[in-house]
Amino acid sequence: MRRSRRRGARMNIQHFRVLVRRYFRQIFTNLATALPLALQAPVLLLIFAVVCREDAFAVRDVTGANLAIFLLVVMSALTGLLNSYREICKERDILSREVFGGLDVTAYVLSKFVVLLAIGAAQCLFLYAGALLLADFSFPNAAGYLCGWLAMVLTNAAAAAVGLFVSALLKKSESAILPVLLLIIMQVVFSDCLLELDGAASKLCYVTPAAWGAAVFGNLCGINGWHPEIEWYSRAMYEAPPLLSLLLLAAFAAVFVFLTALRLRRAYRTGE
Repeated sequence: MRRSRRRGARMNIQHFRVLVRRYFRQIFTNLATALPLALQAPVLLLIFAVVCREDAFAVRDVTGANLAIFLLVVMSALTGLLNSYREICKERDILSREVFGGLDVTAYVLSKFVVLLAIGAAQCLFLYAGALLLADFSFPNAAGYLCGWLAMVLTNAAAAAVGLFVSALLKKSESAILPVLLLIIMQVVFSDCLLELDGAASKLCYVTPAAWGAAVFGNLCGINGWHPEIEWYSRAMYEAPPLLSLLLLAAFAAVFVFLTALRLRRAYRTGE
């Protein structure tokens, strides 16, 4: 039994490595796939440059600072969703043949997520580096700049994991458009940056990746302390420690990767 398990674990790791290499090769050898991925971050950075105020953080303009944070985290979530929502459903026929041929579903899902994570990290780095040149975030120390990038990457990863789960639920990529649109709207409305939400609506912020990404920036920049006399400017999630927000984003991504693998395992076990 132990030998069988060890052999199975080695085989799953081998499947994972082969799949990661295959997906990277598919991306970099297909111009129709690589070009949109390469253009996403520059286009989004152009929007950031047009909309955001350069000295918003220096002059403690709460509205301008929240807008800059909003754009960064929502753009991170947006790229994660758009990169992932078709990844599984567009391959269902191929995946079915490979699963019945012995492919491990967990290795398949992890390989998809790792490739999306690498792409998202690169896109976020480009976007973040450009944003730092366009706006002074006035972080208190060098660690703040690293935390800002990690917030974007983990927001992207959490959104990508949600997109993979949506893709695993569906069999055709066309069917994913409406759910993804709703998820994008959720990142915008419940990001806890621009809109003041009360009651049950405010609770939805706690299950929105963009809101936790924004919480990292808001806390590091100390936005709640800029104008304490104006209650509307204060955001409850900005009080959360950055490490907690980052850990919650990582947990969010892990949960949805697990749910995606679980969904596919069940689908092929029951013949759905």
